[in-house]
Amino acid sequence: MTGPSADDVRRSSMATLASTHVVYIEAIRRLMGAEGLAVIGEANRLHGIDLGKEGIKDGGLRAGDLASIFGFFDGAHPYFGFDIELLEASDRVLEMKVTSCPWIDTFRAKGAGSDICHWVCEIDVGIGQAVDPNTTMTLPKCMMRGDDYCIYRYEKRK
Repeated sequence: MTGPSADDVRRSSMATLASTHVVYIEAIRRLMGAEGLAVIGEANRLHGIDLGKEGIKDGGLRAGDLASIFGFFDGAHPYFGFDIELLEASDRVLEMKVTSCPWIDTFRAKGAGSDICHWVCEIDVGIGQAVDPNTTMTLPKCMMRGDDYCIYRYEKRK
């Protein structure tokens, strides 16, 4: 008898993580409404800053270099399974297209709100702010809002 493949383990782990995101986001939404979602969003952003600082310390991210964020996420593909394409990378802007998300099916199956990615991706906002504190991140396109793919846009404020 053979055990599960690495891909089986990744898929199962990512479904579990996605389900966990749904549990805490939707519980906060029900219990505390918009105020609670703002608090959890800020907690996620701060967690992202910590992750980003660790990424800089470990060399996967470079302070001030938005393009390093793409390399950081792209390098995590075997572990997480997001398919990411680089659309733009300059001194001021990083834009990435996510064409496959290992969480989307679980988010939908568990009844997550269409805004769940906004709250979860505050982690990614924090990662960007660890790279450069003057960075913002938006999701102009998002699969949970009905788009065919997601666009992550990091931009340094002038």
